[in-house]
Amino acid sequence: MKIVADLHTHTSVSDHAYSSLREMAQGAQRAGLVAIGITNHGPAMEDGAHQWHFANLDIIPRQMEGVTVIRGVELNICAPDGHVDEMGGRGMHAVEFALASFHDDCYPPATRAKHTEALEAVLHNPQVNALGHPGNNKFPFDMEYIISRCNEYGKIVEINNNSLHIRPGSRENCAEIARLCKKYEVPVVVNSDSHIEFTVGRVDGALAMLEEIEFPEELVINSSVERLNAYFTGRGVHLF
Repeated sequence: MKIVADLHTHTSVSDHAYSSLREMAQGAQRAGLVAIGITNHGPAMEDGAHQWHFANLDIIPRQMEGVTVIRGVELNICAPDGHVDEMGGRGMHAVEFALASFHDDCYPPATRAKHTEALEAVLHNPQVNALGHPGNNKFPFDMEYIISRCNEYGKIVEINNNSLHIRPGSRENCAEIARLCKKYEVPVVVNSDSHIEFTVGRVDGALAMLEEIEFPEELVINSSVERLNAYFTGRGVHLF
C-alpha cells in the first residue's frame, strides 16, 4: 500500500513548523505525491494562524510545483464541550478539508468520559471532515462508541504517522482505532502531520501498522487517485 496525497501538513504560518507553502509543495513533489493538504492550526492554539489566514485560502493556486494543493485547517477541539475554533463569518468558506484534534493547550487532558463527550460534539459538527490523530494516549476515549458512529455523521478517521513516533502509547491506540474502522467500515486517511518539507509523505510506520492488521486498502481514501478524487468530488471539491 502507498499514499498518493498527504492531507495533514503545516507551513511556517504555524510557528512550530519550518517550511513555506512552496517548500511543502516541493516536498510533496519529491515524495511522488499528486496532492498535499495544507492544514495549519486554528487560532485557538497559541501559535495558530489568524482566522483571516483561512478566509483567504482560496487565493492559493490549485497547482503548485506540479502538485494539487488542498486548502485545509487543523481545528482545535476546545474545552470543556468539544467546540472548535471560532473562525468568524467567512473563516471557513475557503476550507476544503478540516481535521479536528485534541491539543493540550486548548483542551487540558481530562477523563475518558469527557474526551468522549467532546468527540461526540465533533461528530455533530458539520465543519469537520476528519478526526485528527485520535490515537493520542493523553486523550483516551470510548473508541468503539465514537468510531461506530463516524459513518452516520460522515466523518473519516486519521491514522497519523507522527503519533507513532512522538506520542508515547499511540501505536497501540492507533492499531485499535484502525481495527474498529475495519470492523465498522469507516474510511481512514493516512497522513504525516509534517511540519517541515523533508517529511512530507513519510508514513511508512502507519502503513506497516495497517498492513499488520490486514486493513483493507479500499478504506484508505488517499491510497489511490480515484478514491481521493471521489471523496472530494462527493463534497463538491474538484481537485483535478
